[in-house]
Amino acid sequence: MGKKENLILEYTILAGVVITLLIIIFQIKTGDINLSRAIFKDLTAGRYGVQKYIDWENFQGLDINAGVTYAKFSTEQEKTGYKKAFIQSFSRGFKGAGGAFRSFVNWRIYSQDSRQAIVAADYQGRNKTLLLTLSNTGKKKLTSLQWKK
Repeated sequence: MGKKENLILEYTILAGVVITLLIIIFQIKTGDINLSRAIFKDLTAGRYGVQKYIDWENFQGLDINAGVTYAKFSTEQEKTGYKKAFIQSFSRGFKGAGGAFRSFVNWRIYSQDSRQAIVAADYQGRNKTLLLTLSNTGKKKLTSLQWKK
């Protein structure tokens, strides 16, 4: 192989590495947004499977300290019942108030540090912003769901 072919190969490899790094950085940034959207969508739909993405011991949901209530239950059966009831009630309340998942737009990173990432979404037509906080320690889980004040 000549010098020209080696140079082309080196630039091709370099371009591939740069593109790969950009994709990784983009995935890291959008990963928290995509996870927050999926969690919120499943909560509004009342899907019990979302429970595994919620930090029940510490969860604050729309000015309700669900973590304190959850901690009062001692058996797994009671805790499971609470999770099911919370998710179903959230979904019913959301739908009953005329909420629609598609009304939440402009999903973005609001703030981020080593402990947590806060994702914001604007509630179209209501002039409100929802903040979803994900823990950044261990497996990412929802720790808070609050309206921006």
